Amino acid sequence: MSDTRRQNTNGNPQLSNNERIVNRRIQRNKRNRRKKIIFRSIIGVVFLVVGVIVGLSLFFNINKIVVSGDAVYSHETVIKASGVAEGDNLIFLSKSKLNEKISSELTYIGSVTVKRRLPSTLELVVKKTEAKLGIAMNGYFTLLDENGKVLEKDLETVGENIILLNLGEIESAELGETVVTKEEKTFTKLHDVLSECERIGLHDISLMDISDIYNIKIVYQGRITLELGETDSENLSSKLALGKAAIEKQDEENNLYRGTINLTVDGKGYWSEEVPTTEPQTEENTSEETTENAEESTEETAKNEEETSSVA
Repeated sequence: MSDTRRQNTNGNPQLSNNERIVNRRIQRNKRNRRKKIIFRSIIGVVFLVVGVIVGLSLFFNINKIVVSGDAVYSHETVIKASGVAEGDNLIFLSKSKLNEKISSELTYIGSVTVKRRLPSTLELVVKKTEAKLGIAMNGYFTLLDENGKVLEKDLETVGENIILLNLGEIESAELGETVVTKEEKTFTKLHDVLSECERIGLHDISLMDISDIYNIKIVYQGRITLELGETDSENLSSKLALGKAAIEKQDEENNLYRGTINLTVDGKGYWSEEVPTTEPQTEENTSEETTENAEESTEETAKNEEETSSVA
């Protein structure tokens, strides 16, 4: 007795040739149907996206631009710097690029918040920045805001309440851009020190030397230097507070005092008085007299350093 099916070694029936052909055809038809469904879905999504884009480009064009916030520049100047014009599409504007473009071209603008007022109004909210820092470059001064952004260049003088900086090696200082220094952590340290000085009320800082972030120095009223040395988030506050207390105590006795407070050791502070020059050098001084004066000055300075008192 013949049968189209045969038993395999496991007792399971095997398909005949005709059954295998039919099975392959069924599987192929299923794959084709899946491909058609996927293809139609993709085409549908593409048409949907294209429709949305076309709709947005047709119905959300700018017909009004509003400038609000700090009145640093005229509205016309801000709008011109933005490069945006009526008729531009509101939806496709890049907020970050618009902020960067305006604040870079108009240096005294710190940031711009871009708001879309659908269906057709663009609002630019301006926040100003101020000159707080200065650096000397090529015989002239450059003004910076607290974040190191260059506001003005090639100035012969700086205004009041500007803190002059020694930043070490400067790689670039372009208008509207942040100063780039060789040491990457320079402005991080600078911001930490300035923020802490503001928090504890240590004002009247005239100069800050941050050329070496592990040996920071700040100068109060151009006459008292605070040597902070290496600082971190834990000891910066205590060092500045100790220095501020020492300055206040000294100013009660003599507000013209000139000297240095060494705060490099945590919890300690040591005064070193500045020795004034009594006789200015002239061209008539002989080399022998110059040497003698230098030796006397060195001896007097050493004596003062030995007599320094702790302010801790």
